[in-house]
Amino acid sequence: MAGACRTLHILHTNDLHSHFRNMPHISTCLHRHRAEWEKRGEHVLTVDIGDHVDRMNVMTEATWGHSNVKVLNHSGYQYVTIGNNEGITFPKDKLDELYEQADFTVIVNNLIEPATGMQPHWAVPYAIHQWPDLRVAILGATIAFSPFYQMLGWEVSDPVPHIRNQVTALRSQADLIVVLSHLGYQQDVKLAQEVPGLDVILGAHTHHLLERGETVEGTLIAQVGRFGEYVGHVQLTLTMEDNRVLDAVAEVFPVKDYPPDEELQALLLQEKQAAETLLARPVTQLKTDLQIGWTEETPFGSMLAASIRRWTRAEVGLANGGLQLTPLQRGTVTYGDLLHCLPHPINPCAVTLTGAQLLQVLQRSIQPEAVHRELRGFGFRGKLIGWLGVDGLIVHYGDDSAGRRITGVQVNGQPLDLHRDYRVGTIDMFMFSRIYPELLEGRDLRFFLPEMLREVLAETIRDEQLIQESFQPRWLRV
Repeated sequence: MAGACRTLHILHTNDLHSHFRNMPHISTCLHRHRAEWEKRGEHVLTVDIGDHVDRMNVMTEATWGHSNVKVLNHSGYQYVTIGNNEGITFPKDKLDELYEQADFTVIVNNLIEPATGMQPHWAVPYAIHQWPDLRVAILGATIAFSPFYQMLGWEVSDPVPHIRNQVTALRSQADLIVVLSHLGYQQDVKLAQEVPGLDVILGAHTHHLLERGETVEGTLIAQVGRFGEYVGHVQLTLTMEDNRVLDAVAEVFPVKDYPPDEELQALLLQEKQAAETLLARPVTQLKTDLQIGWTEETPFGSMLAASIRRWTRAEVGLANGGLQLTPLQRGTVTYGDLLHCLPHPINPCAVTLTGAQLLQVLQRSIQPEAVHRELRGFGFRGKLIGWLGVDGLIVHYGDDSAGRRITGVQVNGQPLDLHRDYRVGTIDMFMFSRIYPELLEGRDLRFFLPEMLREVLAETIRDEQLIQESFQPRWLRV
């Protein structure tokens, strides 16, 4: 059987999120298996399916992802697509520069440069990898968060029509079609059901770990969790005469089973030291400590809410205390300090609520189950939601036989009017979840990009009056 078949191996990763500690092990895995299989005369591809970058890491933040590209280069990746962390947490000019030194090909079929109507200069809509006896068409697509891409100066579209058209056009030019899909598991299943002719979908975004893959309508779907804990391996066995697929299997390799690549370890140490130097630049001199407290009102929480309110030009500011992961001490505050405090890829936004809706948000926020609620995803890198920091409000609350309740609210010195509209500045995380469903019922939602919360704070923390005003309590227990 072996003599009558040829073999294609695909090694794949997804959603590393700048967990660089695993990359030396991944590099060893990729290089070792490539050498082993190519020595046997078998074909090998190495690909990454996006969200390799994450700006919570000092190296990614300080170098705008160029450290990630160096790691991908060293590890021998051949093709990658982008995820939302590349696409919408980088300003357009920084994304345009990200892959300047890439030794691999970036594939994304549904991201358009509006000025040209074409893919950006650093990407192609597809690639055909050719050996003398095998041709593999590789497609790439990223999840279409249209409002965010548009605000950053891109156009992004539903990738499914693009993929369907590409399959039609490329099937005669390739023996196999593989999709690098940063769309999520559910969309991958739908894609396999709706687009015939796909041999393999390598997935990402939803962090599913499919240890043996999953076959849907004859298409093998594979995805390997998050943070580089595993390398995925897809093996396709093909007929010699016409490259028809006889067998398609998936497995995962735990990266802890591979020794670290010492050369890559040295490169990462060098990159980290340089990044820390870059982020040691001072932002301001604080005259007072700003402590954190996830389950109680703090001046720092109020100050962040005030910063968002000012940035969005709103009447009210709201920000949960769990956003702040480390305190800021009096004295020099650096950009690195702000990154450690607010590592989240979260942006400000503004929405119009009625007074009744605003009251419901406040009432919900003081319940113990809301304060202590744990949260994962939506860009949040903390643990608990925490106490809701506010600005522009004075809230009176207390406990009675029915539990904790609000007894009165003032908005900028005036009693809350349940029927009046209020412009509320808050964070985009609340708009992607149902933590406060009343916020989702608001009107005239506007996101503020590209600045993340720490970049907003870098501006407002220089305002001593804003800081001092934040020491005035806004939540008054009666």
